[in-house]
Amino acid sequence: MPELPEVETIRQQLKEKILGRRIEEVIVKDKRPIKEISKDKFIQRVIHQRIVDILRRGKVLIFKLGENLFIVVHMRLTGWFILSKNIEKFSRIIFKISGGYLLNYCDSRMLSEIRIMDNWQNLPIIKEMGPEPLKLNYDDFLKLFEKKKTKIKPLLMDQKFLAGIGNIYSQEALFCAGIHPERRADKISKEEYKELFRCLMSILKKAIEKKGSSVDTYRQINGEEGKYIPFLKVYQRENQPCFGCKTPIRKKTIAGRGTYFCPKCQL
Repeated sequence: MPELPEVETIRQQLKEKILGRRIEEVIVKDKRPIKEISKDKFIQRVIHQRIVDILRRGKVLIFKLGENLFIVVHMRLTGWFILSKNIEKFSRIIFKISGGYLLNYCDSRMLSEIRIMDNWQNLPIIKEMGPEPLKLNYDDFLKLFEKKKTKIKPLLMDQKFLAGIGNIYSQEALFCAGIHPERRADKISKEEYKELFRCLMSILKKAIEKKGSSVDTYRQINGEEGKYIPFLKVYQRENQPCFGCKTPIRKKTIAGRGTYFCPKCQL
């Protein structure tokens, strides 16, 4: 699933290319990603509208078309955007944009959700969403963990707790901080939390700089893969030597998700 760095990369790239342009035509090849509205009404509401801003909240992408009109896209596991001159493979919805662009919304497994909303902040998953990591200072970050007793890795992935962090970057941040993914949140010291905060902020910023991690279907809007995979220290490195101590990286299912860690460096 695209996480914060991937969705932020898409937001930045689309904003650079299509901000201020008009939606001239909409082709719906498969209606299934569109929720709570018919295909025809979806087309009627967005056609001829101008894209006045592109926002992100957690893993959700928001296209502002007017003061009370938004396209809200939750890409989930297998959604991505390609901006090109062609209709792409797995395109489900194609927005013809002024200037000759085709904005292809692709989804190989049809798990994503697209909605038209008058106020994107009313979407239930957004109303329940935790704070944006990159907008926190250390003191605010530390306060989040007060009275928490759950395992640290599932907690970091909980979108109601912290927005945008998923399976990849929770594992990378915990490895960087030397914290075992099954440690209870109330058993982690303030100094360890300080290091976790530093690691998480650094990793997220670097991943955005490198345009994300293409570990599944995620692509940049030009179709290229993100460039962060060479910087991953534990994710998908089972049985490969730890970059720190050379101990083989282990994989374990934690809260239903495959989790990679170093059994020696992460305590």
